[in-house]
Amino acid sequence: MFIQSRPKRLLSDKIGELEDDIERNPNDYLKWIKLIEQIILKDNQEQVRNVFDKYLKIFKHDSFNWCKYIKYELNRGEKEKVESLFERVFKITDSVEICRLYVDYVRSVTDFITGGDKARGTVIQAFEFAISKVGLDINSDLLWLDYIGFLKSWTPKANWEQQQKIDLIRKVYRKFLVIPTESIEISWSQYTKWENELNTSTAQKFISEKSAEFMLARSWVTEWHNLTNKKLKRNLQVFKNDEDNLKAQIKYWKNWIELEKKNNLELKDDFLLETRIKYAYKQSTYSLPFIPQMYFEYIKYLITLNPEGNLNECISILNDGLLLNPKSLLLSFQLAELYENDNNFEKAKGIFNNLIRELTKDYEETSKNLEELNERIKPNEKENDENNDNDSDEEIKEATPNIPGLPPKPNLPPKPNLPAVPTLQQLTSNTESNGNNNGTTISLYRISSSDEKLLNKLENDEKNLKDAITLSYVKYMIASKRVEGIKEARNIFKLARKFDSIGYQIFVNAALIEHYSDNKKTALKVFDLGKKSHSTDGKFLLEYLNYLILINDTDSARNIIQSSDTNLSKEISQLTEALNLGNFDPIVKSKKETELKLKKSYLKKLYKTYISFSSNYLSLDITNSFARKCEQLFPEDDPIDLFTDRYRLNNLNLIKKLELGTDGVDISDLAEDYLPMLKKRRIESFTQEETNKTVQNIQETSSKIEQQIMEEQQPQNSIEQNIVGPSIIALMGALPNASYFGLPSKSVFNSEKLVTLFANLPNIP
Repeated sequence: MFIQSRPKRLLSDKIGELEDDIERNPNDYLKWIKLIEQIILKDNQEQVRNVFDKYLKIFKHDSFNWCKYIKYELNRGEKEKVESLFERVFKITDSVEICRLYVDYVRSVTDFITGGDKARGTVIQAFEFAISKVGLDINSDLLWLDYIGFLKSWTPKANWEQQQKIDLIRKVYRKFLVIPTESIEISWSQYTKWENELNTSTAQKFISEKSAEFMLARSWVTEWHNLTNKKLKRNLQVFKNDEDNLKAQIKYWKNWIELEKKNNLELKDDFLLETRIKYAYKQSTYSLPFIPQMYFEYIKYLITLNPEGNLNECISILNDGLLLNPKSLLLSFQLAELYENDNNFEKAKGIFNNLIRELTKDYEETSKNLEELNERIKPNEKENDENNDNDSDEEIKEATPNIPGLPPKPNLPPKPNLPAVPTLQQLTSNTESNGNNNGTTISLYRISSSDEKLLNKLENDEKNLKDAITLSYVKYMIASKRVEGIKEARNIFKLARKFDSIGYQIFVNAALIEHYSDNKKTALKVFDLGKKSHSTDGKFLLEYLNYLILINDTDSARNIIQSSDTNLSKEISQLTEALNLGNFDPIVKSKKETELKLKKSYLKKLYKTYISFSSNYLSLDITNSFARKCEQLFPEDDPIDLFTDRYRLNNLNLIKKLELGTDGVDISDLAEDYLPMLKKRRIESFTQEETNKTVQNIQETSSKIEQQIMEEQQPQNSIEQNIVGPSIIALMGALPNASYFGLPSKSVFNSEKLVTLFANLPNIP
């Protein structure tokens, strides 16, 4: 969009910095607005035009900045440019503000002195054009009132012109007052007053003819205000870190659309009703352009009305949505389907390719940021060793070291040694003594709360992007098979495998495509290919096993169980050993524990699936053989669970439900969704924030002790020192309250956490 290579920006070059930011992210609305403001301040006409043109190619429905651009040209007397802009904008968007600006412009350039009836007719045509575009808008009352005010300002010279004026005003009033607008009650009062001033004998007749429709419109406005809470925003909205406001705005727009669909105005003209509904949908996409859901619901309504007749309009709407939401799966898949239905698969392929390119670009950037973060926060072992070497005996024996935030301590009379008070930084430092007999120190990896949040966010983003890329390739492959045949589907499969982090689902779906194309041998080869890179992925192995059961390949199914047992058991053993020997940061430990539970869960699920299959379709000898092996792998499990699992009714274990008093649902069925929730039981109170809070309490307590010692003028007698020494006081002050170990209902006491806490308190005996 801008020049690709630029020299390093000066600090004062705000425009250059904004241009660089926009080049990296062309859809950054807030940066665009700042750039426009900065360039307008410079008042270089060509630069202003250039930035507006670029901006409005992306945010083409932003009526506020269309008006700003037009007014800029108006202020400089650029008549031709203004008319060119009006011609462009009316092809793109509908806006009350733009229509009012257009009418004002027409009135300003029309010569009423020499133009006469022709000039007046030109302005009336401009009003009628504007009314036809936005006259049904609830905010169009000012436009209507401008129209009526213009007609009232006409001073006829002949009687027939006077009657023409009255007829025109009445006609506009009667069209206006049946449309729900903000000032409908005030406008109705003005109308009735005008009719009575003209002729009291005919006023009642004209007023009564429209009173029923006026009452419906007035009730509609009241309900609209109730449904939108008088907080619906009409201009383009960007909700940065404001989920609550965003959800509220989506709700208000949906309420407006549903209100239109109810037809509380009792419109008998279906075309007029559809026009009102479509207008509300369209305006919702103008206000919430970064919400794919609004575009999708709009085109679904149009397809429901007329699938073939509205196809091109739906394609245009979705393209507008993808311009601002290029990574939207919802819009991309829907648009690809429409192109496919329109026999234009080349464009559908373009949609898939663009989506994958945008997602991959984000994935690579996220992975890079995650790698840099891990590199930055990992423990520096060399530095830790140097710090340990520099700890002299004299420093260790220091009774009361300085505490951050407090003035240096004065020389105190000899006292029994107080333990050094740990700071927040010390408790979250990268090293911790493990108390081994050999005196070695094991590095403990701790990170700050902010780094923890960033780390979790980047890991989640990376996983979500990987899944989105995998899904995109899967659907691209399926669509290619559907339209162009198995050969093109294989090409997409080959292309997808070039993405190093592609998910196991691509192999499963490619194999199933081959299977349902009567290429069962090829399907098995695809599964075997997937097994090379996902040999310990329980989800893939389970899919593979189910497929082998489907095609009744019992030998291969048995081999899958055996190889899975070998590979998964090896990883389970390694994880178990690491958790037993390692001294991990709580976050790292939690992740490893979750991973271990998932590995065990999927291995168990593989066995149970095969045991259930063999009990139904093979022999009891095979069933019992695998059951014994499963019991050896999971000795802590209740044998009745494994046995009753064979006797399910679909997914319901009736034996457990009817005879054992449980709900009959096996946790292993919910492994992926349920296990991450289980970890919260003991981890939720083990956060960095809670740890920091506890250390702060320790510091405050120890500071009070030191202050008390400083205030003492005479040493305590030896008896008092022997009964309760400062070390004991400091140790008692370091004990956290019960909430440190978690909620009482979940974990009242956790010895590991207490040991970890005390290990961070140097010099405590």
